[in-house]
Amino acid sequence: MKSLMGCTFGKVCNDIPGACIVLQLILVVAISSALGYLFVTQELLN
Repeated sequence: MKSLMGCTFGKVCNDIPGACIVLQLILVVAISSALGYLFVTQELLN
């Protein structure tokens, strides 16, 4: 699975320079916002 993801990301990186950086930034922002949302909702419910 990991090698498949690496291969896919490798193809994307070769086709579009800088795409991997943008994808990683989007992933980090998405995960951070999801965790922040969960934290806030848990605090509000308590």
